[in-house]
Amino acid sequence: MKILHPESRIVNSWNILIVLTTIYNYIFVPFQMATKGNIIGNSFLGLGFFLDLGFDSILIFDLFLRFNVGYIERGQFVNDKIPVRKNYFQTDFKRHFLSCLPLDIVARLFYPNLEVWIIALLRIPRLLRVFDSFSASKFWEDSINSNPVIVRLLRLLIVIFLVEHWVACTWFLIRNINISFHGYLQALYWSVMTLTTVGYDNIPAGEQTVPELSFTIFVMMLGVTMYAFIIGNVASVITDMNASRSRFREKLDRIQTYLREKKVPQGLQRKVRSYYQYMWEYNRDTSTDFLSVEKYYLNDLPRSLSTQISLCLNQNLIESVPMFKGAEPQFIEQILAKLQPIVLPPEDYVIHEGQIGHEMYFINHGEVQVFSEKDNKVIENMESGAFFGELALLYSVRRTASVKTLTYCELFVLEKNDFSQVMADYPSFADKIQEIAEKRR
Repeated sequence: MKILHPESRIVNSWNILIVLTTIYNYIFVPFQMATKGNIIGNSFLGLGFFLDLGFDSILIFDLFLRFNVGYIERGQFVNDKIPVRKNYFQTDFKRHFLSCLPLDIVARLFYPNLEVWIIALLRIPRLLRVFDSFSASKFWEDSINSNPVIVRLLRLLIVIFLVEHWVACTWFLIRNINISFHGYLQALYWSVMTLTTVGYDNIPAGEQTVPELSFTIFVMMLGVTMYAFIIGNVASVITDMNASRSRFREKLDRIQTYLREKKVPQGLQRKVRSYYQYMWEYNRDTSTDFLSVEKYYLNDLPRSLSTQISLCLNQNLIESVPMFKGAEPQFIEQILAKLQPIVLPPEDYVIHEGQIGHEMYFINHGEVQVFSEKDNKVIENMESGAFFGELALLYSVRRTASVKTLTYCELFVLEKNDFSQVMADYPSFADKIQEIAEKRR
């Protein structure tokens, strides 16, 4: 069997099964001890026996599977069988081995009349697998294929339920409640009420025995801690869910307050608000400069990785600009590294006729209008994939026309110095630009 990657789909799916097995044991071990197997049959060849046997088989198979799952060391995937198996034997093997010892099955075979609570007690080593469940949830939280907020919320709900379930099962035993599923629900109700409302369980202290009172006091104290734990975690989850939106609202509120204090006309205020709304939809982040958000996130990456991501993010531009199609990969990489993104609102001038030009523009998204202010004449409308502004750079002349946006436009700017360098390094690009520029003159 080949060594599996610890982040592969097979291992990830198998980890889900291990987590479900752990949850099963955390639910049914205390439940069987509390109900003495009278709700779910725990006799030899009973339903409880087959459930235990099925989930135990998963743990036993997992013990052998882990010898063929590699690990990550210093960012490298170790897939050599000898170090992989040595690493597993030195880390998790002993705990996994103890967790799948079939002590309860052996006890059933040799002592058929053994009390159910003792059989359940022999299954306690299964609970050692909880560490694997937390490791798996941490991995899913950091995974690019899952929402970390949902993972944290789901983990929190499972932990809360298991704590309440264990308290309910303990109360079921101490209180000596009638053994039935309804009796378990009564115990669970008491558990939830006591843990969440600090003791409003409707059982007067005078009607409780010393063990019951002692346990009730303990659960009340646990409830205070658990309440703080729940509030803190839920608040953290909700904050994470709306972190970007909260930053956006805070920034927009500050800007609106500033504009009102400076008595900026309401029409202009609406334009500013509309611009920020568009930028929120465009970037989904206001913690950095809108116009360089990609560069902000990619700044710490190696050049090769940042180049690959830049190519991926700007694939639409590469496909829509005719001169980029079929171009050398080195040319695409160099020009993308020099392009600077800007976003402009509708009816905003990009260039004015007669200005001295220092840059050219590529349209990534949106529509602009090219027109002559001198002749009051529309020359053409340009959409995604088009470019303009190259004439002033090629021939060192003033802008021959004005360009304004008709919609929100996402543009890429190529500065004059970068333009000259690209023209010198890639003659084929220079020829295409010259050819198009001659037609536009």
